Amino acid sequence: MTTKKMKLNNDKTPVSSSNKNFFVVSLIILILLPTVIYFKSLNNQLTNWDDDKYITNNPGITTLHGDSVSYTLKKSFTSYVMGNYHPLTMVSYCVEYRYFGLNPKPYHITNLIVHLLNTVLIMAFIWLLSKQKWVAFIVALLFAVHPMHVESVAWVAERKDVLYTFFFMLALCSYLFYLKNNKWNKLYYALTLVMFILSVLSKGMAICLPITFFAVDYFLERKYSHKTIVEKIPFLIIAIIFGLVSIEAQKSLQAVLDIQHYKVFDRILFSSYAVMMYFIKFLAPVNLSNYYNYPLRYNGWYPIVFYVAPFVLIVLLFLIYKSEKLGREFWFGFGFFFITIATVLQILPVGGAIISDRYTYIPYIGLFFIIARLLNKLIENKNNQLDKYKVPAISIFIGLVLMLSVLTYKRTMVWKDSVTLLSDAIQKSDIDPLMYMGRSQAYNLTGQYQKSIDDCNRFFALNYLYPDVLTDAGMYYNRGIANYRLGKYNEALNDLNTIIKLQKDYPSALYFRGQVYCKLGNNEQAIKDFTAAIELKNDIAEQYNDRGLSYFELGKYNEAMNDYNKAIALKPTFGYAYLNKGMIFFTLKKSDAAIENYSTAIKYSPEFVNSYINRAIAYHSIKRYDLAIADLTHAISIDSKSLLAHFNRGLVYYETGMLDKAIEDLSAALTIDPNYFRAYYYRINSYISAKQFQLAMNDVIAVKKLGVDVPESIINSIQQGLNTEKR
Repeated sequence: MTTKKMKLNNDKTPVSSSNKNFFVVSLIILILLPTVIYFKSLNNQLTNWDDDKYITNNPGITTLHGDSVSYTLKKSFTSYVMGNYHPLTMVSYCVEYRYFGLNPKPYHITNLIVHLLNTVLIMAFIWLLSKQKWVAFIVALLFAVHPMHVESVAWVAERKDVLYTFFFMLALCSYLFYLKNNKWNKLYYALTLVMFILSVLSKGMAICLPITFFAVDYFLERKYSHKTIVEKIPFLIIAIIFGLVSIEAQKSLQAVLDIQHYKVFDRILFSSYAVMMYFIKFLAPVNLSNYYNYPLRYNGWYPIVFYVAPFVLIVLLFLIYKSEKLGREFWFGFGFFFITIATVLQILPVGGAIISDRYTYIPYIGLFFIIARLLNKLIENKNNQLDKYKVPAISIFIGLVLMLSVLTYKRTMVWKDSVTLLSDAIQKSDIDPLMYMGRSQAYNLTGQYQKSIDDCNRFFALNYLYPDVLTDAGMYYNRGIANYRLGKYNEALNDLNTIIKLQKDYPSALYFRGQVYCKLGNNEQAIKDFTAAIELKNDIAEQYNDRGLSYFELGKYNEAMNDYNKAIALKPTFGYAYLNKGMIFFTLKKSDAAIENYSTAIKYSPEFVNSYINRAIAYHSIKRYDLAIADLTHAISIDSKSLLAHFNRGLVYYETGMLDKAIEDLSAALTIDPNYFRAYYYRINSYISAKQFQLAMNDVIAVKKLGVDVPESIINSIQQGLNTEKR
């Protein structure tokens, strides 16, 4: 032991003066290459594949400001999110939301920056470990460009992967400095412990770090003693605590599958298959997917590959056992891989995926290490007979890096948006209902409603494979939304009725059915549904707002006003609620109060065209024509196809004697809707006032074709004008 310590003490640090140039050049390559590969992915959107639950639709990340900082930190460190306990990850989202809102680019930039830092840290760790700069560079380079790592970097919801790896690698580097046994070893020990805690606070998968220390000890030929065991006990205690917390977190989302559902033999098959697939995708990273489902039984049997996998694993383990003759690096590399991936090999079935690309983010470092050591041995070998293999080997390696880089670049584009991502998964496996469920939701969000319906129908055709009442309800909901947006209200109502039969406590379905009843003119039933939804979930401002609209339609202004006020109390910047309050005040002939609320609506939601139109109508009622025209002009600048904006501005121009402008706006309104007879009525009067009687008569004929009567007094005025022109 003493001899080994002396060796550690006498080792020069990897970044010595003679290696600075190599380090600088390596650093440039390791930062520049992955930046180029991932650069276009910085324009990717946030997806509905968990990004919505972590960020887009997560009110928990919106509170990091002012007096809410302590609340945010407390909430992050005392809550599970999506079946995970990773408070540091959640805090990172809170910080980004505080400064960038829901702009996707900063979130993607953060993921990429941490990935680049991880690449540099991995090079530092391997250099410290092996004292071989080329080995360190090769490992870091393969880590930076391997396609299996795209999921961890390009998927914002997987921030936990890159973040826990950052602290994990810092802990490993610190541990190596601790092993030098110099005067700072206590400081490095404490630093290693702190980095470990930060790592498990970023993702529970970091609990494997204490066992990884044993692998490092083995590679460095550090003798095992009482000290080497005792020094790891604090780490093991922390690992056990966070391991139990992780299991409880998974249970909170029912992500840990029922043990009885899969027998011990099943789990052996799954674990063997997972190991086999991780090795296959290490060597041939193609046909990647964001989701690999558990296998289905056909006549009581899984696909044959699952029964072959244990034998493949046995052969692999035998080869690993024999590999010790090739060098200690083989056992270390394979050991590092198995230690860091063991917790996600589905020994305890967790979640719905049997393997995941992201699980290889750290484990593949061990396999990269083996490749790097083999290549380095060949390059440094002094045997002249091997010289002829050096150039081909280096050429093949460069070609491999370029190929991996291209595959990675293409894979980053798959994460462009929800539809692209889920379509890719469906292309890889078109019998997974969950992918159709996600894509139908994505189609709804992008206005592709018929495609959403098609995916829902495909889901129902497949769902016998994975019976799940909650999932069924979600798909009826997606199809109900799509039918509603297409104006198929009865079909939407059928879907929503089915949901409520399946699951009575589904507030979103009740709320949405209320909206459908509004469209069908049944405000009494709409109010019942809105009320039922509010009783189940009373913190959604939109529910109060929409119930207020139904009360308004029924002339129950006090009840409507109460609901609008409740909506505003829940969401003080809710522009629609202020707009609707303004409508009540205007109906009650309180124009000043109406204008005040319309102005507040505009303040919080300046894109609402109706707020400007309604405020203009209120200004018109108190004869503030200049302000009315200004508001209507602004509304038209937002939406040049706004029928009401053109019509009302034409009306104001008519009443203020600006007949040419009135005719121009009323004509624009009729271009938008040729059947809008009110615009015809005022254009007829504008033509009469402008003494353009023939044009007025043409409009009278057009109105009659619409089946609308024109007052005789107007027709007589036009006829008199035409007769006067003839004389």
